[in-house]
Amino acid sequence: MDYNEQTDAFLFELQATISKFRSEFDLNHATIIGCLEMVKLDYLTDSGDVDFKADDHNDDEDYGDAF
Repeated sequence: MDYNEQTDAFLFELQATISKFRSEFDLNHATIIGCLEMVKLDYLTDSGDVDFKADDHNDDEDYGDAF
């Protein structure tokens, strides 16, 4: 499978899983979206793939004279 096919397969499985849980449990849209947001936040804040480094300079010092 190429990247687009993998993306489609993931999307279809995710939609099927959400539909399954909606039918088996009494979950409303807000609860489902809240759970998805929690997973999204977890993925976004996971530093496994990205290495963030702090800047060495303070931006406030650079713009202090402009005001």
